[in-house]
Amino acid sequence: MKLRMLVLLASAAFIPDVALAQAPQPAPRPASAQSGTQIPAADFVNRAAVSNMLEIQSSQLAQQKAQNDRVREFAHSMVQDHTAAGDKLKSAAQGVPGATVPTSLDQPHQQMVQTLQSASGPGFDRDYIQMQVTAHQDAVNLFDQYAQNGDNQQLKQFAQQTLPTLREHLQSVERILNSLPPAQIGAAPGNGGQQPQQTAQNQAGQGPSRIVVQQPVPTVRVDQASPQVTVQQPQPNVTVRQPQPEILVRQPQPTVTVDIPQPEIVVRMPQPDVKVAMAQPQVQVNQPQPQVQVVQPQQQPQVQIQPAQPQVQVQQAQPQVQVQGADNQPIVRYERAEPRVVVNQPQGQPNVRIERQGEGQQANTPQQAQQQAAARPADTPAASQTTGALPTAQALTASRVSGMNLYNTQGNALGDVERVVQGSDGRQYIVVGAGGFLGIGEKHVAIPVDRVAVRGDRLITQGLTEDQIRALPSFDRNDRSFRQLEGNQPVQVSVLR
Repeated sequence: MKLRMLVLLASAAFIPDVALAQAPQPAPRPASAQSGTQIPAADFVNRAAVSNMLEIQSSQLAQQKAQNDRVREFAHSMVQDHTAAGDKLKSAAQGVPGATVPTSLDQPHQQMVQTLQSASGPGFDRDYIQMQVTAHQDAVNLFDQYAQNGDNQQLKQFAQQTLPTLREHLQSVERILNSLPPAQIGAAPGNGGQQPQQTAQNQAGQGPSRIVVQQPVPTVRVDQASPQVTVQQPQPNVTVRQPQPEILVRQPQPTVTVDIPQPEIVVRMPQPDVKVAMAQPQVQVNQPQPQVQVVQPQQQPQVQIQPAQPQVQVQQAQPQVQVQGADNQPIVRYERAEPRVVVNQPQGQPNVRIERQGEGQQANTPQQAQQQAAARPADTPAASQTTGALPTAQALTASRVSGMNLYNTQGNALGDVERVVQGSDGRQYIVVGAGGFLGIGEKHVAIPVDRVAVRGDRLITQGLTEDQIRALPSFDRNDRSFRQLEGNQPVQVSVLR
């Protein structure tokens, strides 16, 4: 009985050495920077990336080999958290001079992972948790120092944001370590299973007798066979019931344009027939005989001849002018051409919209555009160019304009108005959804309100096609230079009568 007790005492003396021999030795830690000493940015990126990869790879092993449920759950969260932290580190390290994010572990940390791979059973759980405690202690110190004294503001902010998560991980893994059962006794690998012989002496009482028991170190070898996992997945039975599709073809109301020009009145007046009958004038000349008086004076006679001026009378008869006009009133002929009817019929195949049962009706037609409006003068309403009708301005509310459909002059539906906004220049715009199917992949464009007109419950614009809509730039909903109009705020829109 005493001999047996001594054997147990001698065996118990080897427990600490064996347990320490089984645990993987951590990689030598880099020299910690003293408080207040700056860590170079490149050094921080390299050490943080290596620490992050060590925690991810060791946790991936723990997800496969750990036996403790808490250990597996912790390993799962480590893979998720440190994968996200690694992505943030790569983003923060971009543009940092000399900083390169490594893609593989260095030799000391790779040796730690290989040592952890050779462990199994409860010993694996303790080795993995102890490794996580050491790794997180180093990471907390590294991130704390750089968060206080870092030389790069972008990396410094990353360290400050990540440090609380690392401290939370450290507290969790320390609690798990305290809850694990004590380490198991086993043979230390690498020494051939031989331990130096230990001697236990028992001096019973004061007698000269001495019992020496030499107990060789037991060799414990565990061969874990590879598990055979058989998963039998029966053929899945997939049943797809497609109800009869309902095809709804809506023909928009055709627009008939009748141009009746101003009537032309032609009055044809023939040349008047004027006849002038001119008779020969009658000329009479009455020449009286001259009176000759001879007075014989005493002197030489003076002869004076006084000729009288002849009196000429011309009797001119008035010309007889005869104007022969038509007896009847002038003939007025009214020539009226037949009215020309222009029917603008949309070209191409009709738009087919699929409406599934239970879903709201959403227009999947192509939407509208805005660049066609830029080609017109700013003071010319679009609707007045399309139909020839004289538009009148009317103030509508923003809530009424939102939800109206926009059509072009060919009767094609371009889309629906989602909202009304006002730009920094004071102009009002309608934002229209374009493209997509059932709201998926929809593009938004903005069209000035003064480029459209309202007729009934429709908005009309000129000349826009589906291809032109797709070529327009997208409207940024987050653009703060535009303010959305809501409720009863007025929107000045031209109205076609």
